[in-house]
Amino acid sequence: MIRRIVPVFIVLLVVACSSDPDPVRSPTAGLVADSVPPTETAIPQFTHTLVPSLTASSPNPDISMGTLQPSSTPVAGVELCSPLVIHPLVELPEIIGDAYDPPRPGREERHHGIDFAYYHYQERDSMLGEPVQAILPGIVASVLNGQYPYGNMVIVETKESDLPIEAQEILKIPSGQSLYILYAHMDQPPQVALGEQVQSCQLLGEVGMSGNTDIPHLHVETRLGPENAVFESMRFYDTRATVAEMEAYVLWRTSGEFQHFDPMDLLLPDRITATPPGES
Repeated sequence: MIRRIVPVFIVLLVVACSSDPDPVRSPTAGLVADSVPPTETAIPQFTHTLVPSLTASSPNPDISMGTLQPSSTPVAGVELCSPLVIHPLVELPEIIGDAYDPPRPGREERHHGIDFAYYHYQERDSMLGEPVQAILPGIVASVLNGQYPYGNMVIVETKESDLPIEAQEILKIPSGQSLYILYAHMDQPPQVALGEQVQSCQLLGEVGMSGNTDIPHLHVETRLGPENAVFESMRFYDTRATVAEMEAYVLWRTSGEFQHFDPMDLLLPDRITATPPGES
């Protein structure tokens, strides 16, 4: 598959979406906003609880989605949808701006997810404003309105029982855990609310530049973690971050309780719909 993103744009995207915005600091020390921690610096380990007790963000219903229709692929009774309405699943490898590049356990640097972005692709100059939709059904576990570094963000939890058998076999979800999918850097506050049930292909928002980025793109993370987790807020690298918000960020990012993996392992249709061994 031919990559259609020019090298200069890829470099800019890596810099823009890096989660390493300047020296990591103690939650009780003077904070420095918009700073980048040095490579191989472990993020501070806080004592945390699974459900931070903070006020949930409110959805913004004023995002216009036009007349675009969701793009999906049926998978064993469950729709596995592209996170981008106008890009089918088979097209996603062509618009990867920054691939999954996992750090060592407990580290913050490198790339915990995948970025979809482009510069001049087909008839469009960028994906700014493209509709974002849910990959799988589930319950909204987090809604953030502009908190750094994710910006406008949604996390959706999908229980193992709600996944197709093929996906369960690929992901090998341990008992008592769920799949969590994060969608970040959207243009406006998300259109869903904390605790809301969402369906496959349900519209969540639009691609934007909120949070730690200067380039329009969609950042997606996929993680396996304890069932029924709720992140009412999370924030880091920001003087406005509370201790509870930083604890929630560490819990999600580096505690090891939420294990990240390559989103393309889930999104590539040929892997999800592969015939199980012994069957033809």
